[in-house]
Amino acid sequence: MAGKRKKEEGKKGAPEYMLTYGDMMTLLLCFFVMLLAMSTIDPAKFHVAASSFQNAFSGVLEDFPSIVITKDILIPRLGGDEQNKRMAIDARRRIREVAKQENMQDGIKVKITDSGLAIKIADPIGFSVGSAEIRPEFIDLLYKLIKIINIDPNAKIRVEGHTDNTPISTQKFPSNWELSASRALNIVKFFAYNCGIDPARLSAVGYGEYRPVAPNDTPKNRQKNRRIEIYVEYLKKQESEQAKK
Repeated sequence: MAGKRKKEEGKKGAPEYMLTYGDMMTLLLCFFVMLLAMSTIDPAKFHVAASSFQNAFSGVLEDFPSIVITKDILIPRLGGDEQNKRMAIDARRRIREVAKQENMQDGIKVKITDSGLAIKIADPIGFSVGSAEIRPEFIDLLYKLIKIINIDPNAKIRVEGHTDNTPISTQKFPSNWELSASRALNIVKFFAYNCGIDPARLSAVGYGEYRPVAPNDTPKNRQKNRRIEIYVEYLKKQESEQAKK
């Protein structure tokens, strides 16, 4: 009948909301690709993920983009705290292996610090009682240690000398301060002159008897207090302070 209105035909093509939906899915795809690029890529897991994406977008993507996986991509490209933490962890593991090989597990202790690494070397590995001359067997150990801790050519290295409270009064060492400082300084000079470490990275401190780790009441405890401590700062001071804020 002429009086009846013809039904309006629907618009051809996809519904209007599909444009927004398509944009959202594209953004999600970019987001997950970015996460993938920032992570360590496992080839097997990557192919599984690629297959999942391809199945999910079947009919939308003609082909899933290929990514060439090389050894360089598999190396984590991290900076700041994470990278320095990994260096410290690796150095700690290798130092413990050296201590085990040299049968010095009880005399060499190493731990991770906020800024890097701390190595404690107990008496009498480094020096004879009352002497600041580096023992020959300690020289071989220092070569092995510096090879490990020097993985970052910019890391600061601080050597601290500690003694027990047994009084010393000689022409060369009027007190335990001079003795501890001389021991630390001799190690620093060894690193600089024999190992080629930039002297600007090195520092020596002598604390004498004033920072004991045990009471000076037994020979065993006094032996614990006679020690050398080496601190390696893989993390720059500025970055360390920012991390604490």
